[in-house]
Amino acid sequence: MSSSSSYTNNYLQHNGDERCECGRKAGMRTSLTVRNPGRRFLGCLNYKKRNGCNFFVWVDPQTCERGLEYAKIMQAKKEELESQIEDLKMMNIELGRGIKKLEEDNDALVVKLAELTEINVKFVEKTGPRKTTNRLTNLTTLVVVVIVVFVVCVLMSSVKHTHGKKPLYLV
Repeated sequence: MSSSSSYTNNYLQHNGDERCECGRKAGMRTSLTVRNPGRRFLGCLNYKKRNGCNFFVWVDPQTCERGLEYAKIMQAKKEELESQIEDLKMMNIELGRGIKKLEEDNDALVVKLAELTEINVKFVEKTGPRKTTNRLTNLTTLVVVVIVVFVVCVLMSSVKHTHGKKPLYLV
């Protein structure tokens, strides 16, 4: 069996018993290059190493031009996706740090709430129960009054600016 590293139509029918020039069983490999995408070949397990022989022979036929074009497109997409994966890994690390910070802040707030609850209990025990006014109700009433006055002013203003035209009515 002769060695071949050229880009030719020389390929063989693989039966699984091929041996390289140094007598070892030749290993089946798959090319990951753009020029020979997915193309299988046999080669010495020590191919391109210091003590290895240079046995190399293609098992699969040469890839057609369309296949080579497609391989370039797929390689570019693969690189883009790998880049996106790296970006997502970095984002995941940052989100993990953010979650850890939020958990620490939450723990601190839980401790602070416990402290404030304890202070409140001591205050109630010291002062006794008090009748509390509902400030929220008073504030709500004030806001409603302000809104009603504002709406009346806007309506009055639109009536004044009509100068004989029909007044503006809200529907």
